[in-house]
Amino acid sequence: MIVFQKIRFLVLILFLLQPAISQQEFIIGEFRVTKILDGDTFRFEGLDRSTRLLGIDTEETFKDSDAELKVNDISGYWTEYYAHKKDSSNKPAKIESPFGYDTWQWTKELFKDVVKVRLEVDDHKRVMDMFNRYLVYVIAIKEDGKEFNYNVECVKQGYSPYFSKYGYSARFHNEFVTAQKYAQDKNLGIWSGKELCYPDYHERLKWWDKRAEQIKKFETNYAGRPGYYSMLDQSDFNKLASHIGDSVVIFGNISRVITDNNPKIAKLEINEFDTIDLVFFQEHYGLIDELKLGNPVDYYIYAKGKLSEYKGKKQIIIEDKSQVWEE
Repeated sequence: MIVFQKIRFLVLILFLLQPAISQQEFIIGEFRVTKILDGDTFRFEGLDRSTRLLGIDTEETFKDSDAELKVNDISGYWTEYYAHKKDSSNKPAKIESPFGYDTWQWTKELFKDVVKVRLEVDDHKRVMDMFNRYLVYVIAIKEDGKEFNYNVECVKQGYSPYFSKYGYSARFHNEFVTAQKYAQDKNLGIWSGKELCYPDYHERLKWWDKRAEQIKKFETNYAGRPGYYSMLDQSDFNKLASHIGDSVVIFGNISRVITDNNPKIAKLEINEFDTIDLVFFQEHYGLIDELKLGNPVDYYIYAKGKLSEYKGKKQIIIEDKSQVWEE
């Protein structure tokens, strides 16, 4: 009986310790902030590469010495300025805004008593983006030892929406949802109707959330199934090396379409080195238009076919429209 109780006690201790052990696995390290370039762009002393902050997408700002003058200039005709800058595809524009400048100033003020930050990743499926930036949460540590998740705080104060374009947060989804609702209910920042900010966040959220739902559907229905691989998971891509010659289904986003050569190619990319080419030979060029691949696709697609290699590049030859689809 005594032995059984000791075993139960040991199991309980291990269970209680597990969250701390798991948490450690997410940490890249602790660093000092050396520069804040805008609301979601930081420089960190000793970090070996740049970062992309998860769950947020703050507005752009002018960064040169006359930034404030430029902001004051466009503030007088912001609505017209934004409409002019919005690109021809009618997607929401990503441009410098007066509110982007305000966000930059707020961020610098917020970090005045932050002595260091702890950079943490979301999971280990994808630690870096296609530009080889670390994908991180910034856990700010203040002089008094108190900590806060800057990414979540940025959403809570209305300086960014919950940015789900590349998938929902695996660790802090509920916190982001709660933070965004708080900002909306309190009419803060981008939700106030008063700031000179992007006027189309409803459109952005609809676009981003559809992509996030596609990722969630893949992870729920297909992740781990034989023959299915995600271009959002580095380990999945690495497994493909042993499946040359096999029929596979690839989930990913078309980053660009190369049409000025033969064959034409639609590229699925994790980064500039880890790619899969969807190859269209001349007799199948029409599929590019039929599948609406003339411009980079907004949403995630599935591509099915025999995986092969050509000059060290993985590829799937597309000969029928049934090989590419969206769910």
